[in-house]
Amino acid sequence: MNSILNSYQQLAQPGRGSPASLFAGGLALIGVFGLAPAAWASEGQAVDRVASIAPSEQGHHPRENTLMKRQWGIEPMYVRQTAAGYMLEFRYRVLDAEKAKPLFERRTKPLLTHAESGTRLIVPTPAKTGALRNSNPPLAGHTYWMYFANPGKLVKPGEHVNIEIGAFRLEGAVVK
Repeated sequence: MNSILNSYQQLAQPGRGSPASLFAGGLALIGVFGLAPAAWASEGQAVDRVASIAPSEQGHHPRENTLMKRQWGIEPMYVRQTAAGYMLEFRYRVLDAEKAKPLFERRTKPLLTHAESGTRLIVPTPAKTGALRNSNPPLAGHTYWMYFANPGKLVKPGEHVNIEIGAFRLEGAVVK
């Protein structure tokens, strides 16, 4: 905070503009860059930044997660870009291992559909590692993942995707 005041005092010297114009410019920067919380925190004090997902950003109704929990025994966490944007990671937590078993069957091939273009993406299966997904029996309380190929970085953050794993459907997930 002291460094901000020192910078302001140096800029407020004669011939550098009026303090009122500098203050107005500072407020504009705060509004544009969202610097207010960090600037207002005292030195040595961390500013908590919590990212929350509003219902409109989720892409589906909040009660759909309750349905997922009851019907499939899982809680979807997120879909995000990884591997420099060439892969998409779907993470989910297993709440009921028995209900979640169909998602872990090896013969079931997961598909991710890009809602904007309709392109269907698959889970790659390299020869040395096998499918980039979990297929061992699930355990309640554990977090699991699967990766989908994203050739040409087709799916970008903020876009919607649908995920199908056998009879399981997750629609309107927003990519982070």
